Amino acid sequence: MEEWISLQEFMRRKKIGQEVAYKLLATGKYEYEKTPGGRYKIKVGGDTVSREMYENLLKENTELKTKLSLVKQVLV
Repeated sequence: MEEWISLQEFMRRKKIGQEVAYKLLATGKYEYEKTPGGRYKIKVGGDTVSREMYENLLKENTELKTKLSLVKQVLV
């Protein structure tokens, strides 16, 4: 089940400090949003990803396939 939780709740559940939580968010492992007030809302649970993340992965996949194709042509 997908759920959006606060930074404080995220830290409590993971048993980590604020600095570690910020590092985890920076890696992109967890999807999050900042509210207009500057607070973090972090998505946990569920198996869905944001549209932006999906489109970025598609773009990266296409670029990697192109590079792989070029490398194959050079090696043949």
